[in-house]
Amino acid sequence: MKTVGMYRRAYPRVSETFIGEQAHNLQRYKPLFLTCKILKEIPFEGISISNNDLWNIKQLFHVITASPNMFGNESELGSLKLIHGHFGPDGIYAMRLAEKLNIPFLVTFYGFDITVTRRSMWLSGNPALYQFLLHEEELKQKASKFIAFSSFLYKKMIEYGYPEDKIIKLNSGVDLEKFASSASESKDERYILCVGRHTEKKGIDTLLKAFARIASKHPNVSLIQIGSGIMTEKLKSLADELGISNRVNFMGAKPYEVIQKMMRGAEIFSLPSQTAKNGDSEGLPLSILEAAASSLPIVSTWHSAIPDAVLDGETGFLVDEKDDQALAEKLDILLSDRALAKNMGIKGREFICENFDIRKQTVKLEAIYDLVISKRELSKSISI
Repeated sequence: MKTVGMYRRAYPRVSETFIGEQAHNLQRYKPLFLTCKILKEIPFEGISISNNDLWNIKQLFHVITASPNMFGNESELGSLKLIHGHFGPDGIYAMRLAEKLNIPFLVTFYGFDITVTRRSMWLSGNPALYQFLLHEEELKQKASKFIAFSSFLYKKMIEYGYPEDKIIKLNSGVDLEKFASSASESKDERYILCVGRHTEKKGIDTLLKAFARIASKHPNVSLIQIGSGIMTEKLKSLADELGISNRVNFMGAKPYEVIQKMMRGAEIFSLPSQTAKNGDSEGLPLSILEAAASSLPIVSTWHSAIPDAVLDGETGFLVDEKDDQALAEKLDILLSDRALAKNMGIKGREFICENFDIRKQTVKLEAIYDLVISKRELSKSISI
C-alpha cells in the first residue's frame, strides 16, 4: 500500500471534516497527515511540527518561510509517494516539502482560496497568504495536478491562469451511511436546520430575515442553527431585532455526531450562501450534501456550485443571493406542504447517492494519485 502525505497547516478544524472523511475512505493508499499545528488527536498517523515545539518557534518559522526543514528527517517521510495539499495556500508548503523529498504533489482548491480577491489577501496580514501570493505562479508550474471540487471552482481557476490541462474536476463526497435517510424518524418537533460557520458568505443573516417573515404563520416551527464564528454576536443581535430570538436556537459548533442526529430530525435544511464583500464564495458546502443525503429538502441560493447539488424545483428550491423574501416564500411552501417536502427529500438523497457518494469519489481520487505517480516514474525513467 502506497503512502500519501495529506498536508494541512492546522488540522483538524471543525469545519473541515471532509478532509478526514476523504482520508478515511482511501482503499489503496495510506494517509500520513503532515501539519504545522495539530489541534487535537486524530485517528491517522501523522507528523506535526507542533509536537516538539515548546515555544512555537518552529511553527512560526515554517509559516513565515514555508521551509520544509522543520519536519526534520522522520523516517516516515521516506515512505511518501506524493503529497496532497488541501487548499491553495497550503499548496505552497506542500510544494516545498515535495521538492525536498523529490516526489510529486497535487493541490485541491475548495473555495475561498480561488474566490477571495488577491487585494484582500494582501490586506489580511496572514503570512501564509503572503507565501501563496508570492509563489502562486511557481505553484501553477510545479504542481502535477490541481483538483477543483466543482465546475464553478474549475472555471475560477482557469480565470486565474491555472493550466487547464492540469485541473481535474472531482465532486466532493458524503458518507451515505452516516447521513442516512430520515424518512423513518419521528418529527414531533418541527424545525428548519442550518449548519454553517458564522461568516458573511454563509448568508445566515438572510435566513434569519426570511424566518422572521413566516414565523407567525408557523408558530410550532423553530429555526436551529449549528455553527460559530466572528459574526455570532451580530447574528444573535439581529434575531433580537427581528423579534425571533425565542424561536431561534443558536447551538454553537457541534461534533459530527450531533449534526447527524439533528439532520435526521429536521424538516428542511437551509443555507442561503452568498458572495462576501471581499469576493469570498463557497465551493460546495458539505452540509448541503449531508442534509440531502439525510433526505431533507434544501432551500438555498444560486451561488457557486450549489446548483450542482440541488435541483431547483425537484430536490429543493434555489433563490437569488440575499433575497430574504424569496427565501421565505420557498420555506413557507415546504412547511405548508409536508408531502412535497418529503418527496423532494427522497429525490435529493437519490441524486446524492448517484453523484456524491464519497466511496465512488475516493476511487476517482486514488486514480488521480495513480496518474500523478506513474507520470513522475515515467519521466524519471526517460531522464535516465
